[in-house]
Amino acid sequence: MKRYKKNEKKESLASALPGLIRDKGWEKQLDLYSLFTEWEKIVDKTTAEHTRPLKIVRGVFWVEVDNSSWIHQLRFEKLYILEKLNAVLKLSRISDIKFTLADQTHNSAKKSKKRVVFSPVDPMELTSFENQAGLIEDEEIRKALVRLWYLFKTCRRE
Repeated sequence: MKRYKKNEKKESLASALPGLIRDKGWEKQLDLYSLFTEWEKIVDKTTAEHTRPLKIVRGVFWVEVDNSSWIHQLRFEKLYILEKLNAVLKLSRISDIKFTLADQTHNSAKKSKKRVVFSPVDPMELTSFENQAGLIEDEEIRKALVRLWYLFKTCRRE
């Protein structure tokens, strides 16, 4: 990123973040991983209860599924889901979807890795934080801070 001299005007946090993301080449990655937060909207609520976005590797979206019956059902809907995934994306494309059976054993070495789980934020907690952030005069900074807080609260490791 550009360094500032003392006499140059400094950017606000909200206006500096897009530049940092662009400079680091994170735009496409952020675009891809937005699918994790949109998963329940892409598939219906019942399907979302039995599936979890797992990872994205070389344009392939991996989904962990509770049981083989769900895998079988989702294979029939694969093209439809792929179309909906790509409709959400702005800068990237998903080329394929792979479904994998969730590991049912608790002693597996694979379970030692924690996975990211997205959970909704309590509306009262969000309102409370927005009220606290309301003390920040710069609207762009305030909105950026609320978005950052929201993402921090919705992403959890299990």
